[in-house]
Amino acid sequence: MGPFQRILKNLGAMFAGKIISIIQQVVIPPIFIYRYSTSGFGEWLALSGAVSALGMLNFGVQTYMNQDLAVRFQRGETQGYHIRQSTALRLLLGIVITTAVLLLSFFFIPFDTVLKLHISRAAAQWTLYLLAVQVLFMILFGYLAGIFMGVALAHRGAHWGNAQAMASSLGLLAGVALHAPFPVLAGIQLSTLLICSIGVLIDLRRIAPELSPSLRYWDAPAVKDILKGSGYFGLIEMSTFLTYSAPLLLLQRFVGPVAVAAFGLMRIIFSMCRQILAMFTQSMGAEITNLFGRRDWPALSRLYDYSERLIFFLITLVNLTVLMLSPVLITLWVHKKQVAGAAPHHVSDLFAVYPYMLASAISIVISLKEHKYQFQFSTNTHIELAKVMFSSYLAMAIVSIGTIYYTGVTGFLWTWLAVEVFQTVRLVRMNEKLFAHIETLDTIYITRPASICTVGLILAFAALTRTSTLPLITQAAIATVAACLVGGVSWQLFRVKEVYSSMMGRFSKRFA
Repeated sequence: MGPFQRILKNLGAMFAGKIISIIQQVVIPPIFIYRYSTSGFGEWLALSGAVSALGMLNFGVQTYMNQDLAVRFQRGETQGYHIRQSTALRLLLGIVITTAVLLLSFFFIPFDTVLKLHISRAAAQWTLYLLAVQVLFMILFGYLAGIFMGVALAHRGAHWGNAQAMASSLGLLAGVALHAPFPVLAGIQLSTLLICSIGVLIDLRRIAPELSPSLRYWDAPAVKDILKGSGYFGLIEMSTFLTYSAPLLLLQRFVGPVAVAAFGLMRIIFSMCRQILAMFTQSMGAEITNLFGRRDWPALSRLYDYSERLIFFLITLVNLTVLMLSPVLITLWVHKKQVAGAAPHHVSDLFAVYPYMLASAISIVISLKEHKYQFQFSTNTHIELAKVMFSSYLAMAIVSIGTIYYTGVTGFLWTWLAVEVFQTVRLVRMNEKLFAHIETLDTIYITRPASICTVGLILAFAALTRTSTLPLITQAAIATVAACLVGGVSWQLFRVKEVYSSMMGRFSKRFA
């Protein structure tokens, strides 16, 4: 199977996963709000965010070792592969079990008071503990599913991730529909994760017995090397918490659960944009690792060029279109109309033009960054990346205490946007270093989306201040026209036709 076919298989698995994630994000929130109220949904988001930091306890071992093991297997280092695989698994098991025991201390902390919750203290404690254990066992699940990468079957591991996400979503949806207590909801998610973990182990032994995980080996000196190499991935994991969970806790503390819910819903809309775009970027991850392992730099360079043009075209088109459609989407999604006495129009009171414009700008910059990020991440050349991400996100979290306290959500959004722009500029420089011995990267395709999107955001802001009060069908028609204009301009500027012709040529050879 060639690189293009492997990328297509990975893309198919990623696409299925993103569809599941989008369905989960679209279906569950309005039902959750209907059954538990907007405030209850905000509290669930805050509780989930409070324990997400535990994912950092893998210290990056899961990601680093999956990629390191794939490179070793591709190079025929079988003995070293099994020793390091077993050592890493024992290390992760030790971390998970030890932490699960230590977290029993949750039952002595008054979380209802600390987080200003409206549920009982016991319910908050049990919910947090079960959610925490789920996060811990997700570390092991991710490590096991990632082992498939070694035999170029990364898509199979992704399918298992999809199965787990679907089972968890259906279980949560059933619990929400029945208005189950929060601890029951958390218990359902943990149960589905454990069942899917057993399924991965069985599938590994059946499909790739030579990669089947074992606890037989232990190489103490290797632990230091594993933690040293993976530690920087751990910083990236910490960065995820600082970006997506810490703000929810700050908003819950200083502004309240309704603001958390409104911010969370807005973030979900644009996160769905990024998920659609990220499936193209992430589908290349395993292939980037394999090409890097074989030192096939010419193929890696071609992949970088073609993917950049295609993904940047999609970033411009998708984000600006969703921004224009956002009043329609939020209104149809949660069915929450204006409060009595407000100006008469058809749009949800959860929509405001200014924050949504900022959220769209952040989504655009993050999407640009994620393409650059993938080439550092998948080649394990991530040390500088990890330092930059962690330090800048830590600074963002600290500054956001003041910006949220004094200016609320919009103050935080400006802080977040500034940090993402800074990181993207640094990542472009890192990519240039990665390819420096092969070629000098052309930055023309990073400046074009920046220019187009800046103009597009300004025009969209001006338009939405007037069109967001129009009937929803009229707004949808205006957004469609805008999408056609943006798509036509971007298609030409990014020379997507060349990429499309190359892909069709490969399909023709494949099926001739």
